[in-house]
Amino acid sequence: MTASQPVQSVLRRRRLLAGGSVAMIGLRLIIVYLFALLLQLTFFSQVRVAGVAPELPALVAILAGLFAGPRRGSVIAFCAGLMWDVYLSTPLGLAAASFVIVAYTLGGITEDLFHDTRLQTLLLVFVGTAAMVTVYALLGEVVGQRGLIDDRLPRVVLIASGWNALLSLVAAPAVRWAVGSGPARSRTRRHEPPASPLKVR
Repeated sequence: MTASQPVQSVLRRRRLLAGGSVAMIGLRLIIVYLFALLLQLTFFSQVRVAGVAPELPALVAILAGLFAGPRRGSVIAFCAGLMWDVYLSTPLGLAAASFVIVAYTLGGITEDLFHDTRLQTLLLVFVGTAAMVTVYALLGEVVGQRGLIDDRLPRVVLIASGWNALLSLVAAPAVRWAVGSGPARSRTRRHEPPASPLKVR
């Protein structure tokens, strides 16, 4: 056996473990998203506030952007939006595009600021949902889907964002588990302040 063979064996095992980890994350995400989609299409088709339901597919996309980062989160958001597009009467890809734009932007802006606290998650989900619903309506108008922007839009944005913010208290642990983040995960690199050279250890 040559010296390079043990190294190649170790690398091969690492690749297999990484592949298994990615597959497991994908499976967990599918489970979480399908459950959210089922709730959206069944329970929340009846339970509404002033005629407005939560946007659970958007909630999963926003949380993915926060927990998985802008790159991985935008991929998850695109898949979530594309699956949601199937059930919408608007052109295919409209939800996917709006989900990607907001998830990537929100994930990028908060990448070094997100500390995964309940209050911060709640506020970011509220802002993200408001942005996502607004971007969806604007993109719809651009592609000729009339009727998405009217005097009801502010009410829909406000209520849907409030719904999602409250539901994020339950959904955040599920998405955090799905993307493989620890319970206290923060993408912020918390650097310890340098020790004083005079400090005695």
